[in-house]
Amino acid sequence: MAEKPKSIWRSTLGILTITSGMWMIGGNMTGPFWGLYVLYLGGTPFHIGLISAVSSVASLLPSLVGGYFADTYSRKKLVYGLQMAMAINGAIYIFAPSWEWLILARSIDSVISGLRHPAFNALLADSTKSERRTMDYAIFNSVPSLMGLASPYLIGILMDRYGILPAQRLAYVILMVFAMGSALIRYKYIEEPKIPSRDINLRPVEVVGGTWRDTLETIHVFPNRVWAIISIGCIYTFAVSMANVFAVTYAVEDVIHLTSTDWGLVTIISTIIIIISSVPLALIAEKYGKRRMILISLFATPIPIIGFIYSNGLTQTILSLATLTFIGNVGGIASQALFTDYFPTRQRGRINAIMQVIGSTQNFSYSSMLGGIAGSLGNIVGGFLYSQASYSSPFFAMALVIIIAAILSHFYVKEAEKPES
Repeated sequence: MAEKPKSIWRSTLGILTITSGMWMIGGNMTGPFWGLYVLYLGGTPFHIGLISAVSSVASLLPSLVGGYFADTYSRKKLVYGLQMAMAINGAIYIFAPSWEWLILARSIDSVISGLRHPAFNALLADSTKSERRTMDYAIFNSVPSLMGLASPYLIGILMDRYGILPAQRLAYVILMVFAMGSALIRYKYIEEPKIPSRDINLRPVEVVGGTWRDTLETIHVFPNRVWAIISIGCIYTFAVSMANVFAVTYAVEDVIHLTSTDWGLVTIISTIIIIISSVPLALIAEKYGKRRMILISLFATPIPIIGFIYSNGLTQTILSLATLTFIGNVGGIASQALFTDYFPTRQRGRINAIMQVIGSTQNFSYSSMLGGIAGSLGNIVGGFLYSQASYSSPFFAMALVIIIAAILSHFYVKEAEKPES
């Protein structure tokens, strides 16, 4: 009698999806309001960009080391162990007396994330199947969003009722609890992937030397098609990093003057768009090609950005950001799958590490997590433009740079001839 196939929810992909959803219950209470937390702890718009830039720089060397460990040590141990460390670091956010403490908290987060993200991204890629990779990423993008759907609205209500700081401190407590829970579940249920075994020496000199050798080796074997899509990922990261951290301050504090509850509603609607569109978009990408979806997304993205700039109320803000989210999701799922098609299993940790250091995103979506050198530069430039030029200037700059990324994608992004398994 044939063995019954394992449910997707008991597989590594399923466990990563569910535990990421647990994290988003708290993360969706803190992330959308990050800029306001900085301001209400005494910071300025420039400090928002500064903190993001400093924390991105802090992740650079750890990312390379993390990539080395991901391909030589244990992806599973790095994922659950460092997740627990990130949860514990949440105490600094909870008790921070001023904005300067957020530099420390975000920098520690970035060091830990730098070590963890290459292993996480490689483990996620390992758990996808080449014949249905776009659909696997659609599941991973949509289910966690569903689990954290109500979080921004609920915390927005508390912020309007009790104040920004008390509500945000509570949100970080909730995030800490769920992050710890997700780490424990990953420890118990994730299966270690089978990667070629290598001898590893944990002495610092050997780790640094091994990291450097592996990084140079990986860079040396990159074909032109990989360099092309990595370079476009950097441009996209730079563009979005100029503006995305200022969206909440633009909408709530400085220009549109929404309430925190309104902003929570905007975030929920954008999340619903991701949830309901991910699977259909994955099916379309599989049928008509990932490259085509990426091009449509990049060329269309500037339109809702301009719409957001000229919004003068809740309805227009919802329409513009919901459209921006949908268009970003069109290209985001396709780009994630295309990157994974390019990268061989045995080098995924190191490749993800290199991309994290230089700031090349694999997800061409406005809502993706960004950082690295390109993200740091974008944060600094955006902070300068927002505080010294005009509130709208980072968003105009973002739209212009994304058009450049779209044009380059038209000429240099190609479908993978033989997707990696």
